[in-house]
Amino acid sequence: METINQQVKQNQIRTWWVLVGFVFLIAVIGFLLGLIFAYQSDPIDLKIPLYTTAGFLIGAAIYTLFVYLSVTNILMKSSNAHQLHESDDPTLFNIVSDLSMAANIPMPDIYLMDEKAPNAFATGRDPEHAAVAVTSGLRQMMNREELEGVLAHEISHIKNYDIRVSSITVALTTFIAGAGAVMIIAGISMIRGGNWMGIFGDRDDDSKDSRYLWIAVLTFGLIVWLGGWIIKIIGVPIAQIMQFAVSRQRESLADVSGVNLTRDPQGLIDALELLKDDATPMKNAEAKGAALYINEPTNKHGKTPFIVKMFDTHPPLDERIARLKRLLGE
Repeated sequence: METINQQVKQNQIRTWWVLVGFVFLIAVIGFLLGLIFAYQSDPIDLKIPLYTTAGFLIGAAIYTLFVYLSVTNILMKSSNAHQLHESDDPTLFNIVSDLSMAANIPMPDIYLMDEKAPNAFATGRDPEHAAVAVTSGLRQMMNREELEGVLAHEISHIKNYDIRVSSITVALTTFIAGAGAVMIIAGISMIRGGNWMGIFGDRDDDSKDSRYLWIAVLTFGLIVWLGGWIIKIIGVPIAQIMQFAVSRQRESLADVSGVNLTRDPQGLIDALELLKDDATPMKNAEAKGAALYINEPTNKHGKTPFIVKMFDTHPPLDERIARLKRLLGE
């Protein structure tokens, strides 16, 4: 059986493959869009796809760096969480402090989400710039042993650098989605501009250039609009599949790593049992950090957000509980 260190190593290898896949996907999107534009010129200029590919990669790198450096603020705002001070909850700070020392990492910032549903997640770019967030529902529901089990799981995400890959993949996925949205909006604007030119432009027989320009703007706008929808319909789901490619493995590994910190599987087992029996919906189940939660969130209709459920980002709680019970020899 693989040791925890060996599993962490395998996780890191999968992470690099996921990142390579993201770079390849962005390059392909840029190249294909460049081909579309290239075929509008006469003769066809094959340098255009190379320029658009380079542009997409540079844009993705800049955007990813921005998100990577500010991911905690982005996800905490998305989750309606506010930062706590030690005087706000000494017990919570004491638990996180003890676990951080056991994991040999700096103590992360602690946030509280105003949510009745019990849940928690970790984020940041590395152990030196990390944060954990818990909902008010989880804080009220669980005793110290159960809360320690949940927080050990989240601290393990930080120690194992799961938060780094989560930050980067969130950034790359939102970049691809944003590029598609911008192209759809730009295409609509061009189509509207072309229509205005057709209505109010000079349409006399001697104004062929005006009509050609009008048709060109409409055609180009339609191409850009279609390209945006292609990215939205095909590119974004592929990016999300890659984003969640190693999520199940990370969750299972964090359970075992967390138990390694507390030396008490029963605490996390009891916590997961409580989460399994709870059906409280989250007010913000579609938050950007929803796929990072220890338990799949449900909305007011009692359903897991489509994108989280479709790609099965978390192993079933029964499976996770059974795995932990095996550590107890049950």
